[in-house]
Amino acid sequence: VALQQNGMAIAYAGKELQANRELLEVALHKSGEALELLEAFQNDEEVVLWAVQTSGTCLRFACDELRKDPDLCLEAVRQNWQAIEYCDPILYSDWDFMKQAIRSSWRCLSFAHPDLCNDKEVVRIALRQSWLAMAQASASVRQERDLVQEAVQTGAWQVLLHADPALQDDEELVLQAVESSGFALSCASQRLRDHEELVFRAVGDQPMALEYASERLRDREDLVFPAVQMDRCALEHATDRLRGSFQFVMRCVESNGMVSEFASEELRANEEIMTAAVKQDWRAVNFAPPSLQSNLQSKQT
Repeated sequence: VALQQNGMAIAYAGKELQANRELLEVALHKSGEALELLEAFQNDEEVVLWAVQTSGTCLRFACDELRKDPDLCLEAVRQNWQAIEYCDPILYSDWDFMKQAIRSSWRCLSFAHPDLCNDKEVVRIALRQSWLAMAQASASVRQERDLVQEAVQTGAWQVLLHADPALQDDEELVLQAVESSGFALSCASQRLRDHEELVFRAVGDQPMALEYASERLRDREDLVFPAVQMDRCALEHATDRLRGSFQFVMRCVESNGMVSEFASEELRANEEIMTAAVKQDWRAVNFAPPSLQSNLQSKQT
């Protein structure tokens, strides 16, 4: 009964009870951590297996020889990927073991031998789980266009963050990424951030992607105004010229008074601009300087 409630109790039982393998199995399936106190069984493959099936990281209590056992280690990793930290490093260069471990969790790639991080197929297994795996890939694998494209086509546009710079400058590839999310513009090369079609698509999908456009395009009213209409905060990423343009900001606040928050300091102190902003949305009064707020409030009254 005690073991069914707390498997750790086996550690305090007599040797006769500990020798009962049925009781050991019950205890370790309840609490794998009990293995830490069962030093006599840390070289017993079956007993260690029971422990890691309950808690993979209990592999750290196994003897050195068992931590070289690929089958046992794989059981541990499947239960908890962090158990790979306790595998003998010799397994990190074992292609079959690492492939299975990475299938269990892409995070295991970070423990792989550099030669495996240079293996396109190994990296592909990890990438199909998470684009973050590309950060562990070798420089040559990051140049593999088909690998990056496969990830982009599944919606994992962020893979471009870790791709080779040449792929970040690949117009077709970046366009595919932008079609998935406008924020993919953040992964594009400086040249493509000045590409009108690509930037207009990106900002049309995600107005805050304006932040990643070139300065030339962030100065375009026909790009910035629609973005501001979708998300007032987009004005924050426009050029200083536009944020300080009386005519442009007036046009914006007449559509959404709250846009005034991101106008230049000079225009937020302009009574005509702020009157229009407050008329459209009374909350905009909070963005005017204190010296102007009383006047705006009295006009509103």
